[in-house]
Amino acid sequence: MLVFVQQTAAQTSTDSPYSQFGIGLLNPKTFNGNVGMSGLGYAWRPTNYKPGVYDSLARSNAQFNDRRTNYINPKNPASYSNLSLTVFEAGLYGQSVQAQSGDQTQAYTNAQLAHMAIAFPIGSKWGAGFGIRPFSKRGYEYSIPGRINGEEFDFNFNGSGGLNQIYASTAFEFSKHYSLGLTASYLFGTVIDERRVIYNDLTTDHFFNTVDQARNKVSDITFDLGFQYTRALGEDYHLVIGLVSSPIGELSAEQDRLVRTYEGSEGNESIKDTITNIQGNNQSVQLAPTLGGGFAIEKKGKWLIGVDYTNYNWNDLQVAQNIRLVNSQKFTLGYEKFNNLSAFGSYFKQMGIRAGAHYNSSLVQVNGEDVSEFGISFGISLPLRKTFSTLNAAIEVGQRGENKNNLTQENYIGFQFGVTINDRWFIKRKYD
Repeated sequence: MLVFVQQTAAQTSTDSPYSQFGIGLLNPKTFNGNVGMSGLGYAWRPTNYKPGVYDSLARSNAQFNDRRTNYINPKNPASYSNLSLTVFEAGLYGQSVQAQSGDQTQAYTNAQLAHMAIAFPIGSKWGAGFGIRPFSKRGYEYSIPGRINGEEFDFNFNGSGGLNQIYASTAFEFSKHYSLGLTASYLFGTVIDERRVIYNDLTTDHFFNTVDQARNKVSDITFDLGFQYTRALGEDYHLVIGLVSSPIGELSAEQDRLVRTYEGSEGNESIKDTITNIQGNNQSVQLAPTLGGGFAIEKKGKWLIGVDYTNYNWNDLQVAQNIRLVNSQKFTLGYEKFNNLSAFGSYFKQMGIRAGAHYNSSLVQVNGEDVSEFGISFGISLPLRKTFSTLNAAIEVGQRGENKNNLTQENYIGFQFGVTINDRWFIKRKYD
């Protein structure tokens, strides 16, 4: 995990101009099991049943619910109460983006470690887990030409960094139908913004260039509260309702800001003067409190379909001139078809299939116009024979923003590949 932290802190995971606001673009809470469903998860919870024939681990008297059970659901901590095996998950994520603004286009590709986590049951009604993942991502670079007193110059803007999340979750099923969960998270990372005023060397020798760099070092604790309600609908179906609240609206940070004038090119500056040098200035970084809910209906051992709704309460936060973070809503629809639980027969019949779609009404508002996002996803689960473990792959295709009114439209394709390892731990041996 320490190696993972160092790598995620050092990499740039996006090149989107929409990542420059707030703490950057938020990473969806998607692990191997729900990424193919576009992040569905508030009511994603397996049923408790035992198939008559299952993998060879049954010979060791392993008791479990079903193969789908043993994925980690990061979106609702209440789901941890239904774990039946110890689960280790890790995933890699990559994204290819084609951006267009006016008649200008740009393409870029990024990749990063998506998550690393472990979860385990502590009895039949209690579970826990912990892990680490990137929480937000920032990476942008663009230039705006200008003129003052007949002198030509460029405003150059670029940023990098993002936040990481280390979390611990636990949940308890306190009655037959109700489960409560809690996730405590430590968010940390550095968000860097740099602005430059660069004059044209061919037209002026009257002005020095200027560089303004701000580094916000974020370090704070947040909480997620989760609830799930389950009820059987006859013998073959059951219903799950889930709720999650993330009430924290601010993160503590320290800002270092340095403003200087210089001659020369970027990376080869000859500093002339320091205008501002502030170290360790206490700041607060805004984070939208969220409230989400959803429901899912499952036909036991066959399929599941669910819907999630999330409200982001930015409270009309102005982050720049004519740019605001406004309250937004996200809708997610997901479908999952379970694999054949038997270890015999066609391998293709044992594969799990997932599909989903999502829509976010506003990532940011520019000049009174909302920048929305929508996407569709598809995933597969590949079981490893003679184990409970799976390989999982997913693809997502989406669009962020529109190419109008000086905005940028981003068409993206995302890929995630992960491994989910399941086993039974803490077995009391009868013979040594």
